[in-house]
Amino acid sequence: MRIAVCMKAVVDSQARIELDGDGNLRQDQLRFEVNEYDLYAVEEAIRLAESDEGHVTVISAGTADAVQGLRKGLAMGAADAIHVDCDPDDLDASGVAAVLAAALHDGGYDLVLAGVESDDLGGSQVGVLLAEALGYASTTLVVGTNEPVDGAMQVRRELEGGEHANVQVQFPAVLTIQSGINEPRYPSLKGIMAAKRKDLAVKGLADLGFDGAPARRVESLGLTIPPPRELARMLEGGAEETAAELVRILREEEKAL
Repeated sequence: MRIAVCMKAVVDSQARIELDGDGNLRQDQLRFEVNEYDLYAVEEAIRLAESDEGHVTVISAGTADAVQGLRKGLAMGAADAIHVDCDPDDLDASGVAAVLAAALHDGGYDLVLAGVESDDLGGSQVGVLLAEALGYASTTLVVGTNEPVDGAMQVRRELEGGEHANVQVQFPAVLTIQSGINEPRYPSLKGIMAAKRKDLAVKGLADLGFDGAPARRVESLGLTIPPPRELARMLEGGAEETAAELVRILREEEKAL
């Protein structure tokens, strides 16, 4: 079984976000890390490969910031990696899907796994758009997989209200992986050292047949910092007094009751 896993470099949630005088994001203070949902996808791919003598490829579209994530995927157990060298700011979700599809098109993959969403944008679009671009079946919000049988796999999907559904998906297919499906492994020292020595397959947009970045379907009009929140209100007095005042505030001022 050949499995590809899509990974993304996202801004560290602890990084300081600032805009310059022109309203553009300041890049000099940003730190990047691997998208958390993608680590669950990598772990699931490796587990499936280990049970079926499979082959796992990790792929990421982005600048040099994406390389760290690919190295981590290799250290966890992926066999090889593809870095599509491009500026992610030039791509919307459809553009990312088009670029990844072009890179994966001739790989003969049975499964393509991706995190259900990214930590930064949270659009949950790239996985299903990638399936459409590849012409693969797709299943989203996967929280469980089973060993493949005769070119198909039973997967468990998370639904609303805490419900779940068991679905059979035919290969080739794209699965978007939900958090909690597994516990991503920590790369071993041996895996980390081996990952450093592995060469990445680097492809530019021209190598994939693109004359520049794919046309955007979504345009960003601008960035603004959210206005500061009002200061908290401290209620003083005994338990009954503060409880009564809290109810009054919620009912009369906030209209929440």
